[in-house]
Amino acid sequence: MISVIIPVYNKEEYLRQCVDSVLAQSCRDLEILLVDDGSTDESLSICRAYEKEDSRVRVIEKENGGASSARNLGIEEAKGEYIGFVDADDWIEPGMYETLQAFLSDNEEYPFAQLMSRNFAPDGKLVLAPKKDDGSTEILREEEYFRQLIMHEGDSSFCTKLFRSGFIKNFRFAEGRRNEDFELLMRMMPELSAGVPTLAVVGYDIRLSEESATRGSYRQKLYEDMMYNAFTACRIARDDFPEYWEEGRRFRLVQLLDFLLHIPVSEMKSDNEFYMRMVRFLKSEKKEIKKNRYLDKKQKAYLSLLAASPKGVRKVHRLSMKIRGIA
Repeated sequence: MISVIIPVYNKEEYLRQCVDSVLAQSCRDLEILLVDDGSTDESLSICRAYEKEDSRVRVIEKENGGASSARNLGIEEAKGEYIGFVDADDWIEPGMYETLQAFLSDNEEYPFAQLMSRNFAPDGKLVLAPKKDDGSTEILREEEYFRQLIMHEGDSSFCTKLFRSGFIKNFRFAEGRRNEDFELLMRMMPELSAGVPTLAVVGYDIRLSEESATRGSYRQKLYEDMMYNAFTACRIARDDFPEYWEEGRRFRLVQLLDFLLHIPVSEMKSDNEFYMRMVRFLKSEKKEIKKNRYLDKKQKAYLSLLAASPKGVRKVHRLSMKIRGIA
């Protein structure tokens, strides 16, 4: 049996499409855990209706604590031999779990397998096609998978994967944090010595929210967690994969660049401790910016300028974005 964990919080608009896509899976032996995270809209009522209609659906109610806490509760309650995750505003293709389960049944050495996803805009338009869709299977060595992740080439989403229950139940998502999928993969890295199987088959469809499609409003907590993960990944590169130390330092700088290009100028103040700490770190990396082979010319230029005058560069950048109609 496969346990599919779906955290639900105020997703009444999309929830039916999500749950219907899981119920329509070609493999029928499913346990669908709808973990309502204190929804205030009609989401819980929708979940209860599905529970009455199909014995495979089980609803779990909890106080609002975030997606990570909902996933963790789902992991504790799951009874299946395999565990998968779906976000309540996304949907999956009919053969997704049959494809992943068949591979894992034939290859017992791997703790999980992953397949391809597609990104759709809120209006349903395809905005990002799968990286590959030819039915092939690639086994990434542990260190190759790590490199893909820090080079922004790999897939860190837990929703494109199917895990063996005995493996995933040894872990929990960090609650109260953002960028939690990447954080947990970093903790899993020592357990992936057998490799990471990637199936070039489309299985997962991501619906980008208005916020994710437009970058949305600035939330410093997201960037704080993102940078925490970047520094963690860099330490892993240094200690466990020294051949990718330069890539690790590049990853840290690219994540920092993302933060500095999105923090509002009004927040770039001396009493913003996180911002000031990141600026000091950037200034200490001037030599690395110049010599790192994995930073492109544009990234090097922006990082060098930001190290010299963060506010000044941001003001010019904001003006440029307005002129181009982006912001």
